[in-house]
Amino acid sequence: MRNIPTDLLRTFLAVIDLRSHTRAAEQLGRTQPAISLQMKKLQELLDVPLFAKDAGAQPTEAGELVASYARQMLTLNDEMVLRLSRRDHHGKIRLGIPNDYADHFLPKLMPQLARHGHDFRFEVVCDLSHALLQGLRNGLYDMVVAMTPDGPAEGAFMTWKEPLVWIGETKTSVVTDASSNLRVVCFPEGCLYRRAMLTALQRDGRGYELVYTSPSLSGLEAAIGSGYGNTVLARRIVPAKLATLEDVSGLPRLADVVVGIYLSSDRKRSLVAESFAAHFADAFVASNREDDWPRS
Repeated sequence: MRNIPTDLLRTFLAVIDLRSHTRAAEQLGRTQPAISLQMKKLQELLDVPLFAKDAGAQPTEAGELVASYARQMLTLNDEMVLRLSRRDHHGKIRLGIPNDYADHFLPKLMPQLARHGHDFRFEVVCDLSHALLQGLRNGLYDMVVAMTPDGPAEGAFMTWKEPLVWIGETKTSVVTDASSNLRVVCFPEGCLYRRAMLTALQRDGRGYELVYTSPSLSGLEAAIGSGYGNTVLARRIVPAKLATLEDVSGLPRLADVVVGIYLSSDRKRSLVAESFAAHFADAFVASNREDDWPRS
């Protein structure tokens, strides 16, 4: 039985997620030839072509299958290492996180920390992802959870792909005006949900009107729940009272985004921040295993 080194699988996922051997090399701190050699070794071990000919980092059908298994294998590997690793139980953390992720993850995570005797102190700021990443670079945060459109930003502790979905009051609620323009509810300018949604609508030539803008997820939930319009969110954080429009025709396809956990480069804060980042990663892994993603 052949054993597949996890470092080869990590590199393979970096290549296909970033859609480039060169960008994967930059992200992983290696040279492009080194990445190519790793991919050659992985293909030899598996004895299948992983990338389509003359298509750069586009995976073949076999490559897609390998990627699916690789994500599961690395998730289990990382979960084991995180649970066995040393965790600092005390300290102050300045956390920057998008409003929707704060609403989804923190209510689940805080009781877990308390039950396990952790005594972190928090300063939590909710903002748009690009502002949070800039704040991290400026030393304003110890840890940031942020969303990026074209692969991870530099220095990620952990990243994952998030599929975006259309949201309505019910699973068939597409709200339009008298001219058949889609009534759009969204976060303010700079939000990647908004950017992905409007880009998709413009690409498909679909008319729309911005009818409600709010920085608050609860505000968007209230507007959509009253049938005022539609929006786009990450599948994972769709409020329970709303529904995904999975089978509704006429809505454009949405591109995935990448969500990452990012840590400050200040070594004085690294132990506490890394400890909390590990717990947040655990919460993500647990959420990823939940069987409640489909919405009615």
